[in-house]
Amino acid sequence: MRKPIWVGFVSVIVLAFICAGIHALTERGDVAEATLSQVNTIVGVDANPAGNTATSLGTINGCISVNYTGNPSTDTFYIDLFVKDVTNLNQWDGTFRFDESMVHVNSLAVDGFFLGSSGWPILDCYEDPVGNEGMCQVSNFDTTGAGHSGSGVLGRLELTAIGPGISKANFDLRPDGSPISGVQLLDQYGSAVGPVDEYGYFDGSILNAQIAVDEPCPGECLPDVDTDGDGFDDDVECYLPTDQSDNCPDDSSDDAWPLDIDRSTDISVTGDVFSFVGRIGTKSGPSVYCPGPLSGNWWQRLDLNMSCDISVTGDVLKYIGHVGQKCS
Repeated sequence: MRKPIWVGFVSVIVLAFICAGIHALTERGDVAEATLSQVNTIVGVDANPAGNTATSLGTINGCISVNYTGNPSTDTFYIDLFVKDVTNLNQWDGTFRFDESMVHVNSLAVDGFFLGSSGWPILDCYEDPVGNEGMCQVSNFDTTGAGHSGSGVLGRLELTAIGPGISKANFDLRPDGSPISGVQLLDQYGSAVGPVDEYGYFDGSILNAQIAVDEPCPGECLPDVDTDGDGFDDDVECYLPTDQSDNCPDDSSDDAWPLDIDRSTDISVTGDVFSFVGRIGTKSGPSVYCPGPLSGNWWQRLDLNMSCDISVTGDVLKYIGHVGQKCS
């Protein structure tokens, strides 16, 4: 049913007040801002380790296509967990999420990678009772107490394809406000390497990936193509990143609809629009998409118009007419 015209006017008025409030909050002196070095740190999954070393990164690949023959010796492959531009890292831990009907996680190799050879790796895999997906707790720390700076491979996962389809390879899509699981980076003194949220989890850029088993990788991040029909072109969803082939979150760990920041399957002021508080006016740093310079408490996930900065007109106003909508 078509919405009455007055609903649109109300949305505009409500969002105008919200935007004014958000802008006011960004101008307050007591609003914390991340430092340059904090904002620039990136962690994530590289679906193809080619070109990566312990202390350098090649091209970061968002998807890999692998074969499924039923023979583990030929169906085994590798992906990397990586860090970019970190300072004094001594320990990392997080959750690797995947579809356990398509891939199996065999092992985690950390020796000779970013934290050196004196480590304490953990790989503990189980099924998420809520999302019915595969989850592995992954972590490592340098037992010598040293801090490591730069970029490189945190750990290399060995996996085996066990069934056709497209699996997520996430590290980690943690629901906002949930203290249960997330990526943590700690320095040699046990302090969190930021930016961090109120629970101490890493709150910067996290790049996730996909594993296509017995089929091509989905989409090629094309402009003017909206594969899932959610109102955002595939190139924008690759940039955010959200799932360009799904228009609605399947569970609280599935980031599918660009407007649905909290992955609740509905658009609300408190759950989604308020995510912009403290971030209006921030700009991206040097990356594949944005040349820089860095500024403020940047979060790429909110840059809905792919402009390398977060603004009211370019990003927040996209919510006009969508507050209260649900997806399924």
